[in-house]
Amino acid sequence: MISWIQHHLIRHGRWIFLSLLAIIIVAFVFTIGNTPGCTTDRSGYKENLFYGIDLNAPREREIVIEKVQLSAYLNGQQIRSDEQFQTQLTSRIALLHLADEIGVPAPSQETLADYITTKNAFRGPDGQFSADAYTSFVDSMESNPRSQKGLVLLVLEEDYRINQIGSVLAGPGYLLPAEALAQTQRNRTEFTLSTAQIDYASFTPEITADEAALLEYYEANKLRYQIPERIQASYVFFKDSQYATQVPEASEAELREHFIANRAQFVADFEANKPASDEGADATPVTFADVREAVAQSYLQEQEARIANQAAQAFAYSLYRDEIKRDSAAFNELLNKSQVSLTPIEPYTLAGARQRALSPELLESAFQLGGNRYYSDAYAIEGGFAVLIYEGRIAPEIPAFEAVQAEVTADYKAEEKRRLFNEKGESLQAELKAKISEGSAFVAAAEALGLQAQDFESFSAQEAPSELNRSALQTAQGMQAGEVSPMLTTGGSGIFVYVKEKTVPEIASDDEDLVQAEDYLARFAAYTSGAAFANELVFHGLPEESAQEISE
Repeated sequence: MISWIQHHLIRHGRWIFLSLLAIIIVAFVFTIGNTPGCTTDRSGYKENLFYGIDLNAPREREIVIEKVQLSAYLNGQQIRSDEQFQTQLTSRIALLHLADEIGVPAPSQETLADYITTKNAFRGPDGQFSADAYTSFVDSMESNPRSQKGLVLLVLEEDYRINQIGSVLAGPGYLLPAEALAQTQRNRTEFTLSTAQIDYASFTPEITADEAALLEYYEANKLRYQIPERIQASYVFFKDSQYATQVPEASEAELREHFIANRAQFVADFEANKPASDEGADATPVTFADVREAVAQSYLQEQEARIANQAAQAFAYSLYRDEIKRDSAAFNELLNKSQVSLTPIEPYTLAGARQRALSPELLESAFQLGGNRYYSDAYAIEGGFAVLIYEGRIAPEIPAFEAVQAEVTADYKAEEKRRLFNEKGESLQAELKAKISEGSAFVAAAEALGLQAQDFESFSAQEAPSELNRSALQTAQGMQAGEVSPMLTTGGSGIFVYVKEKTVPEIASDDEDLVQAEDYLARFAAYTSGAAFANELVFHGLPEESAQEISE
């Protein structure tokens, strides 16, 4: 098996050298080709170098992104969030840099062949390495014109080197024997407990909010009501329908081509609107003739949108090419020539951009504008395309009390309710303790105080009842028999826990669960140690200003 993989590596190995050469060339091109685009003022462009890789350069960034995605697939990992993806991307760059610095070599063909057999992506139906799965995957990647040649082997080599670095950084995984023992005992401890609950929504104390109290609350929490920086802008709208007269009459061939390209949609629309046929009757295929009118209308709309987009892009390009100033006669002349006008946009914050009817991407683009670049690219909006015209920014401001009095009142009452609820919890805990000390059962005492109570008979933490609140269980693990917990606020309720009985077992040194706990905690300690070092490495690779922001 190993010799077969070695043969395959020899056959495809030349792509590794070509790939590395391509990366060097591409990086060089980025360095000398970092000039403004046709409609983009990049005179203020700034490199964002992270261990030699410019993360602001789209193509350079895309190479790393593709490697991270492929590595996750090869290792059977699922990236579930942007944060997780960014962590993997920056860690990959940093660890490869460290591998280069200390001279971690690439694997030999035999070592790489062994390493390939461990990858989840190449397992067959029986769960074992499959040569067919490996060959099929590599060949599919090699035949994809959009995929970098030799990428699979390059990523595998890099992953191997990262693993070598990772195993050293992680260390053996240190832990105290008492840690594993405590976890095993915690899982096997037997509890008999009860809970009592008070509903937060049903707690309705009378709260008076006089103006003096509200003003004091407002002064203490002014920043909560601060209006963030807002954008002042307008936009130029290029409406699709105004270009209808510029669309040449479509030929039958063009309409048929449009029908074929969008056949599924035309057929679905036609069948949705036609009268229901008799049950059991043969379905008649939808032909071009059946939907010709809809095809012609769709084709017209598509062409109108294409011309509107071209007009919007031409408008933005003219502003760039001719260096037209915002408040100049040339700007007004261009508006008239383009037969468009400015439509004001109500000032908005960055968070508010996604709450408007206009395209969020259009509105958010304004936060990157300023100086000579006061206009955006063309963005699609409902009914056409638009170019945003940046007018200025409104600095953050704190509104007067009168302007936010209703919001202040609601916040004050909500905070007062939480405070009174916590006071009620302290009072109830004291009453429960008193009643239990007098000989009352916990459930009876709780119900007498108007709480909803429930008993949970003997169970271990590993087999806790599903209806037992997880926070209540966690609290019980730190309690002794006979204790009543303070009120826990969780899930819209206040919960009290009473531990009636608690039995902590003795654990033998050769206990299977203890051995598993020692192994798990050792691996977890190794992982956290390696992750902490990788995070530190990422931090040191950040630009100085970014590192300062994080440290502050």
